[in-house]
Amino acid sequence: MMNLESNQAIHLRQNFETIQPVLDSFSTLHQLWVKFVSCNGDYILTPKTKPQNNFCRLIRAHPEGLQRCKASVRQCVHLDPNKAHLFPCHAGLYILAVPLHGEREFLGALATGEIRINNMLNENSNILKRVRDLDLNEARLLQYYEQMSIRKHEEMMILGKALHTISNNFLKLGIAHGNTLIRENHSRERVSSRTGSSFRDYSISWSSQLVQQAVVYILQNYVQPLTLEEVAKHVNLSPTYFSYIFSQEQKQTFSNFIITTRLEKAKELLKQNPFASISEVSRQIGYNDSNYFSRVFKKIIGIPPGLYRKSLSENLSQVKRG
Repeated sequence: MMNLESNQAIHLRQNFETIQPVLDSFSTLHQLWVKFVSCNGDYILTPKTKPQNNFCRLIRAHPEGLQRCKASVRQCVHLDPNKAHLFPCHAGLYILAVPLHGEREFLGALATGEIRINNMLNENSNILKRVRDLDLNEARLLQYYEQMSIRKHEEMMILGKALHTISNNFLKLGIAHGNTLIRENHSRERVSSRTGSSFRDYSISWSSQLVQQAVVYILQNYVQPLTLEEVAKHVNLSPTYFSYIFSQEQKQTFSNFIITTRLEKAKELLKQNPFASISEVSRQIGYNDSNYFSRVFKKIIGIPPGLYRKSLSENLSQVKRG
């Protein structure tokens, strides 16, 4: 079965593969390795006309090195989308990044391969010191580092500004075009509903799929002390963005969904197990403190769990007598 990360990568690649010629041309023209990355730090599209530098390839060949590289790239999620950025990676090189934001979400980023910048150069010993714990071949690593060309800071910022202007303006045009299509579809749906025909779009957005996967995970693990961070990590999203799309899709907050899920299960247990203690029911839905469970139950349902079960019994007796 394909894992979640692979599904996301394929989805993004299919939607953004039209920018492949842009990556190839820009990389060839400016002798840079320009890639499109996701919010997870994964490489979604890379240039076909130019390979990544050997220095980075050697580091990424190590599992821990790969994770550090991804963590460096994930910084793009938190960058100001209104400009290009030049920031250091974990190994002491620099990344030129242009964040790409839709109307409500981070779509990814265009980012150069790690580069050497004038006036920001680290001594060779410092470069090696940053990755020494990876136990790589230092002689080869230093050789690859020396082979990298040195770029001017001013030059890179000019390129970044140009890339930002081009990519984000085209992105805005695409969003405007997409909104027009959505309005047209909604208009056709209203006409179709009046004529009795069924014209609906059954496609599920990427964010909806992620929220659905999160809901399944919650339903399977609600007894555990689930946190927003844990569930967000499960679907490979940042906690902030996951919280936003979850609230949009479910029309309630993450914490409220956890509570209502547990209480609905508690109501089932109270109905199905008339002799189980309130403490037992509390533990079975993930609350170790039965007093806290009773307070939450009363606040949300309106009556304490014991009284709720009593009302179920009384209603059942009335039905039998009737």
